[in-house]
Amino acid sequence: MFCFFQSEGLQQEVENLKEKVEELTVDLEILRSEISEKGTDGVASDYQVKQLEQQNERLRDALVKMRDLSNQEKNDAARKTKLNEDMSKESTALKKDKEKLQSEVASLQAEMIDLKDQVDAALGAEEMVETLTERNLKLEDKIQSLEEELADLEALHEMNEELQENARESELELREDMDLANGKVAEYKRKLDATSETIADYESTISKFRELVTSLKESIRELQSKQAEAGQKEATPTIETFDFKAKFAETKAYAKDYETISKTIDMELRKLEVAQANKHIAMLQSFMPDFFVNRGGDHDAVLMLLMIPRIIGKAEMLSSQVKEKFELTEGINRETVLKTHKAEQSSFGNNVILMLSTLQAVLRQYESALNTCSTDLLLKIGTLLPEMNAHEKSMDYFVDLLRKDTLDETVSLDLLEKSIAYFQQLYTVHLSSEKVDCTSMMADKIRLTTNATASGRTGTNRNIYLDEDLETCCNDTRTCARKIKRRLPQKQGPATPLNFGKEIQALLSEAGKNITHIVRSLQYTAAGAMQQAALLTGGRMDIENLKKDSEGLLPKKIEEIAYQATDKVYGKEDNGPYDTLRKSFGMVVGAMNKLANAMENGEYDFDGTHEKMPLAPVKVRADMLRTQIADIELMKHRMATKDEEIVELKKKLLMKQEELSSQQIRLGLLEKKVENATRDSDDRTDQMQRKMDDQLAQFKKKEKQYEETLDSLQADIDALEQEKYELKERLKVLSKKSLLEGISRQASATSPLSPMGGMSISMQESPVLQQQIVTLKEALKFTKNENIRLQADQMKEKMAKLPPLRIQINLEIPDGFPGAADLKNLVKQTVELQNEVNNLCSHPRVVDITKRKPGLEPASQSVDPVKELIARTTLLTLLEKKMQELQANITTVQAANRPGGQVRADFSTFPTPQFAKMLHEKSSDSMLVAKKYCSTINGGIYKKLNCTTVTSFSGFGHNVKKYRPR
Repeated sequence: MFCFFQSEGLQQEVENLKEKVEELTVDLEILRSEISEKGTDGVASDYQVKQLEQQNERLRDALVKMRDLSNQEKNDAARKTKLNEDMSKESTALKKDKEKLQSEVASLQAEMIDLKDQVDAALGAEEMVETLTERNLKLEDKIQSLEEELADLEALHEMNEELQENARESELELREDMDLANGKVAEYKRKLDATSETIADYESTISKFRELVTSLKESIRELQSKQAEAGQKEATPTIETFDFKAKFAETKAYAKDYETISKTIDMELRKLEVAQANKHIAMLQSFMPDFFVNRGGDHDAVLMLLMIPRIIGKAEMLSSQVKEKFELTEGINRETVLKTHKAEQSSFGNNVILMLSTLQAVLRQYESALNTCSTDLLLKIGTLLPEMNAHEKSMDYFVDLLRKDTLDETVSLDLLEKSIAYFQQLYTVHLSSEKVDCTSMMADKIRLTTNATASGRTGTNRNIYLDEDLETCCNDTRTCARKIKRRLPQKQGPATPLNFGKEIQALLSEAGKNITHIVRSLQYTAAGAMQQAALLTGGRMDIENLKKDSEGLLPKKIEEIAYQATDKVYGKEDNGPYDTLRKSFGMVVGAMNKLANAMENGEYDFDGTHEKMPLAPVKVRADMLRTQIADIELMKHRMATKDEEIVELKKKLLMKQEELSSQQIRLGLLEKKVENATRDSDDRTDQMQRKMDDQLAQFKKKEKQYEETLDSLQADIDALEQEKYELKERLKVLSKKSLLEGISRQASATSPLSPMGGMSISMQESPVLQQQIVTLKEALKFTKNENIRLQADQMKEKMAKLPPLRIQINLEIPDGFPGAADLKNLVKQTVELQNEVNNLCSHPRVVDITKRKPGLEPASQSVDPVKELIARTTLLTLLEKKMQELQANITTVQAANRPGGQVRADFSTFPTPQFAKMLHEKSSDSMLVAKKYCSTINGGIYKKLNCTTVTSFSGFGHNVKKYRPR
């Protein structure tokens, strides 16, 4: 095809040259006729005129071109300057965009890494969903079975609740009996311990006497051995009996001595453990920092937390010992009051127990609040440790009195009252807003009420004539307290705490306050009455004085004493003993009844929601202290590492200073070089400036010469125009007839070849010549058309001689074909490859080298012609690789869809040797249809890639084209 187009171009050039030859022949004939008519001189002048005209036209064209070129150069210079400015602006903008895009690329890469991690983590999501769905179905089945079981269990639960309610009531009654029995057992144990100690003393004395007895027995045996033989027979059985009894007594004494020794050993071991524990604590304190041991620090807070349960334990021990010591009884008559001190001792004991119960109730609330308060509040309360130590010493004072057996009704209880008032005031100021342990508060207030009713009964019995209603109120209060006590949750049982609001807490506090005032009023009244009775009897309370004063104190006197007592206790709230005490007892009884009914109805019972208990402040402080110590260790480690880093940085700094000094020396040298270069550049600039001035001067001189030449040429042009006008006038005068005669006469004559170009003006004005030119043009056109027709007929004959093409009409793939998807994919790949090759062949590119000046290196690699060459070579290599892969895929599909065409192995599949041989053989189905050539540049040498189109893959009912390079 390329050769055909090339031949057409050459034929067109031949025709153009023929036309020029014909025109020149006509001019030659005209010149010959002129020479024959005018001679050589006239023709020469005409020839010179024509030459001058042509020269003028060329000069005019050159002048116009020169003006256009100068204007074009100016415009190009301005355009290039503007383009340079635009390109510099675009370059700066592109640099900014590049920086932004680089930052975006970095962020996108980081995001891509995160997304890859997320994708990797979510790979098994589908399998997890399937497993979860199966588990969900299984769980639904289990839920249905469990719901059925739940219905059965709910019915059983209702029955169980009824049984538990009945069992709970019986359990509460049994627990009350058990508490009483446990109290008695504890008392018996204490008595047994005291008795065992006494027995140990007695046994030590008895052992001494036994040693004496054994020595005496030995002497007696010696004396008895000297007696007569007759007396020995009678004495032998008694001696054996005596020895047996002595051995039994010795064995019993030895057992008691062993028990005493074991207790002594236990006491010594406990003393040793206590000493070791104290020493251990002292050693641990030596390891703690100063802020831990300082006043108001964590150490004081810990000691305060230990003090609270210690005071509670001491109060519990005091109350139990006071009960033992004073033998508290409720049966008090006239003789007991006036004849003995039992009534006064019993009243004193009840009063001590009541005050100790009050102190225990307050301190238990301390214990609950300090386990839930903030750390700042704990440290603030810890600063009050010295004051609390003073009140603990008052408790130790009563313990010492009890140890010395000097605690009696004559001892003042002011220290105990001050301690109670101090702890109550401190709780009101600092801890009233903290969380309250409702169960502990209810139990303590009920214990306080029980002890107060016992003390109140004693005071009422001593003042039985004051008001008989007080005993009734006291009994009612005691009954309600017992009911409430039965309903209280036991510490040994499951955790079922009570829960009530601030209103009930205030009610309990008010009831405790009122019943305490009642007891104190009765005690003051009883004490005043006893003083008056002693005055009436003269200080002697014996039988005779009792008989004389059978009436006792007058009611008026007792009423007066009661007024003084209530005024002392109630102060401004006093309205007389009758109204005040009845009002207080009424409030207490009402509160107890309300609480008893609420407890029986279960209003304060545990609702099953366990509140999240906050971490104890002492544990919080301990964690903070451990964290601080760990932080200190970490900071020490960091400081050590920082010191090492500082040493390394100092070394690096020294190295940098040395480098800096060397760089400064280099900088000085470079500055000198820069100065020299600047001086040289200034000299060069001056030289270039001088050269430019010289060039400008020369340019102005040449411009002036050019203008002068232009003026002279313009004058010549004007003269030639005038001469041309005159020649035209002369030509008009010539007759057409003489011209034709001259042409016919001189046609056969030969003349020397005239120069190219003739008198075109006379030729154009001759109608005969014009008619001949038109005729010749029509003949030339006819010849061209005839030539084209003949060539077309020849091509048709050649095409008719070619064998016919075999075209498959049915191009659709039948349904159910096994390799349909692979075949469609191969067809698509083949079409894409064919399009790429066609585009490469139909759009050849020539390397653009006009963008740079010759002899200069390119500014960047992107405009280097070698870059274009490498890209073109890479594209050809890629197309060849695609073609090879497509051939391999076609062979694989053919082998897979033809029986016996494929061999399967463990790691891959291969076509059979017979099938491969068949594919490589030439068959009648394969034939050469066309050849395509695509040109490329490889190292500056043009090569051709021969791509042959073969219709060879027709095994599946349609043709597939492939490219095979040669």
